[in-house]
Amino acid sequence: MKHCGKMILLLIMFCSGMYASAQDSLLTIQDAIRMSIEKNFDVTISRNEKELGTITNSWAMAGALPRVSATATKTFGASNLKQKLNNGTVIEKDRSTSQSFAAGVAVNWRVFDGFKMFATKRRLEALERMGEFNFRKTLNETVYDVITAYYNIVTLKEQLQATNEQISLYNERLKLSQAKLDIGTGAKYEVLEAEVDLNEQKSNLLTLQNAIAVAKTSLSNLIGGNLDTDFNITDTILVQPLPSLTDVRSKIEQQNPDILAANTNLTVLMETKKEINADRLPSLTLNGFYNFNKNSSSAGFNLFNQTYGPSGSIGLSVPLFQGIIVKKQLQVADIDIRNQQLRIEKAKKDIHTALTNAYINYSSALKTIELEKSNLKLASENIMIATERYRKLNITAVELRQVQISYNATKFRLYNALNQAKAAEAMVALLSGDIENL
Repeated sequence: MKHCGKMILLLIMFCSGMYASAQDSLLTIQDAIRMSIEKNFDVTISRNEKELGTITNSWAMAGALPRVSATATKTFGASNLKQKLNNGTVIEKDRSTSQSFAAGVAVNWRVFDGFKMFATKRRLEALERMGEFNFRKTLNETVYDVITAYYNIVTLKEQLQATNEQISLYNERLKLSQAKLDIGTGAKYEVLEAEVDLNEQKSNLLTLQNAIAVAKTSLSNLIGGNLDTDFNITDTILVQPLPSLTDVRSKIEQQNPDILAANTNLTVLMETKKEINADRLPSLTLNGFYNFNKNSSSAGFNLFNQTYGPSGSIGLSVPLFQGIIVKKQLQVADIDIRNQQLRIEKAKKDIHTALTNAYINYSSALKTIELEKSNLKLASENIMIATERYRKLNITAVELRQVQISYNATKFRLYNALNQAKAAEAMVALLSGDIENL
């Protein structure tokens, strides 16, 4: 008895460890969303691209700041010299050496360019916002993919459980058919048909196991996890009520990243047009210099010369004719703006159509869920009655088989409806921009 108590204690500890391990490997939908935000490659790349927009949005990139440069040059020379001056003096010298040194600092600042720098700065600000909207779009779509992939696995697991239950029912039918055949009240075809149906369910089981493994790999890739690490997920789908259609439509205008990005892209195109038009206007440039020059020679009229000091200039450029290039560029810009306005309207229509369809699918799924839950209760009771009647030879194997098929089909319809409702719920959250909070 003492040894038996130790064995029971060890068994309890082992089972507790197994349970803890199973709990540790449980991946909730919240964990999957968090991991995808942190580790998904597309999200990380989009986050980096958003940072590029922040870096480039500056007055320096807009061309508003002056440019300062420094130069220095040292020159050496050796030449044969022959000079005849107007007073009759003749100077001849072979291998005359000379040196020169020049250094300077130059400042170039375009203080007016037809307001182009201001349009460029506004365009860079719009591009920065677009980077933020594109990042949110990538993030939202990734979270949506994670949610649908997660609940697809849940649905497959429920179908796997239903198939295992169906295998148990078919095993029972096979045993009853064999028992009836053994006592001479059954037929061989009933046993064979039961075996065929049982093998079909076993084949379905293998297919579902394979589908779950593939779906887990896809989900692992989305969340940036280790593809060689297995994990467990929850086995229920909880459908949440949807907000009102009016509230969601209001949120779409304010939060949907596709619409926000499309509107921002229109701003970019309009500022680009202003940049092009600036090439028609005069530009004013201020130039400042500080130069130092020193020259020395061993022969010649000037043996030494040195100059240094500041200087400056103002440059005005007035475009007179540019080969009508600017005119053509402005025409192209106008077409781009009109097309972008059409894209915005199309995006709004597409999004509102998708939203309406999501609400239709959600409503249909809820009705199907309620109906199939009721059907499942009836099918469960019916299959118990049919099995008992078959055992008492009151119905045929064909009738029992049909009851079993109907029971299995009811379960599958219920799980698919739950998955459809969850997918519609995720789509509404995606379109409204609230999917991170789902």
